[in-house]
Amino acid sequence: MKRPALLVACFLAVAAFFVALEAPRLKRIEQRGPATLSPVAITVSESPATVAAATRKVFNNWADLAASRGSARFENKFPLGTKWSRLFLFERGDSLRRLFPPDEEILRDRGVDHFIPRYVTIAPDLRRHDLFLYEPTGDYYWNSEYWYDGAPARFRCSFIIHVEPASAGTRVEIFEYQPTIWVGERFGFSAHAVLPVSFHDIRPAEPTTADRVDVLQVIEAAVQPPS
Repeated sequence: MKRPALLVACFLAVAAFFVALEAPRLKRIEQRGPATLSPVAITVSESPATVAAATRKVFNNWADLAASRGSARFENKFPLGTKWSRLFLFERGDSLRRLFPPDEEILRDRGVDHFIPRYVTIAPDLRRHDLFLYEPTGDYYWNSEYWYDGAPARFRCSFIIHVEPASAGTRVEIFEYQPTIWVGERFGFSAHAVLPVSFHDIRPAEPTTADRVDVLQVIEAAVQPPS
């Protein structure tokens, strides 16, 4: 009787293992945003240089944090614990860690964001005022448009702030770079373990509209504050 029981136990263990491996494919993930994704942009009457300067002023700058070297001289421009308090601006040609990514890196690492190929086709001279808004730890996620099994899924991305001259002033468009969702855990194999282990189930995602709008509204308020 022991051998049949052992075989049954082995069969159940193998079945459970394969069910665990297939479970990520069965997760119910939905995006509760607009049915059709569109560019998120505005045109303001100010010059590109003025818009870029206002954007630098309203958001935290990585160069300021690096210069302070963790001293009390750096003052966060947003309440601690909020999304904006974790994001920092980087500029083209920045010599600090995590540069504004070059075009080839943007294309290679964009995930499934279909807006990014259009961004890299814009003439370099029209992108010289652009800024990169990034959360440098790589571990911070926030609630956005994605839901997982009926609850908000954790989301993160970086933002490319495109500042381009326009006939009426300046056109500002927001691009998401590497939009990603964290939807629980999954089982898989690791080079450092013999048996399967649990990993964060982190996946590339389509860009959101809400987050791009949020960034644009902060910039718009900084450039054209209410009277």
